Amino acid sequence: MATTFQIQDHHVIQFTRNVELLLQQKQPRLAGTTSQASYTGEKAQVVLQFGEVEMQPFNSGAAPGEWKGDTVWSDIEHHQRWVFPRDYTLSLPITKPDPLRMLADPRSPYAEAMRAAYARLVDDTIIAAALGTSRTGRYDDLQSVTFPTGQIIDDNDPLTIDKLIQARERLLAAYNDPSEERYLLCSERQISDLLRTTEVTNADYATVRALVKGEVDSFVGFRFITSERLGLAAGKRQCFAWVKSGLHFGTWNSLEFKSDPRPDKNYVWQLWQTATIGATRTQEKKIVQINCDES
Repeated sequence: MATTFQIQDHHVIQFTRNVELLLQQKQPRLAGTTSQASYTGEKAQVVLQFGEVEMQPFNSGAAPGEWKGDTVWSDIEHHQRWVFPRDYTLSLPITKPDPLRMLADPRSPYAEAMRAAYARLVDDTIIAAALGTSRTGRYDDLQSVTFPTGQIIDDNDPLTIDKLIQARERLLAAYNDPSEERYLLCSERQISDLLRTTEVTNADYATVRALVKGEVDSFVGFRFITSERLGLAAGKRQCFAWVKSGLHFGTWNSLEFKSDPRPDKNYVWQLWQTATIGATRTQEKKIVQINCDES
């Protein structure tokens, strides 16, 4: 009677380590560009925010709020943004012994494929949260907050230096910390459009060329990150600029891997990966959408 091929336990352990190592070496493109926290529990977790308060005149009278009067307290608004967790899984069957022996190889295509799937998932989750609908309020009375049109730069032009300057101005005019890291997410098409623009001076052209070559990653105060996973609507790529605190990414537990034979599937070996993640926009004025024509 034929026997089922069994992979050694140390190969399974090594495969898990390989996937985790790949995640460290080849992070999602948006890793590190948001605030981040780990959570537990099944319900959505909250990002607490506080509104503005103002100083009041302090006169030398006896009325409430004056020198000899009673203390008058001011009110501060409490805002809550919610991060909703979502579960994801990936299962890969392996039916032949040879691929199983590859699991201990750091170059295993299975480990690379699972790492890449998670990386894309993280980026897609953050992109969707940046320009999508956020949830605020009490958990029993949640309100939907759509991305405001006042935070969108929209014309019939591709990405230009003028658009970058506008985005920078909007972020800083909204009292975002000038020292906080600022990012811009666009596709490779927008980088090419910057090279073609007629308003680029010689110095700017040289900088964009260096950006294309990967020699620098910053321009006009933004750290550029490229992705081909941005939305495209009416021929316009939905790029966006943001400060790091404008987006929040949450994880529930860590990535979990299992490698086991499936008796219910004729002992086919199964690689299984699961993750629970979520993201939200924290404040609308921390993000500027930049629509870039690609027609």
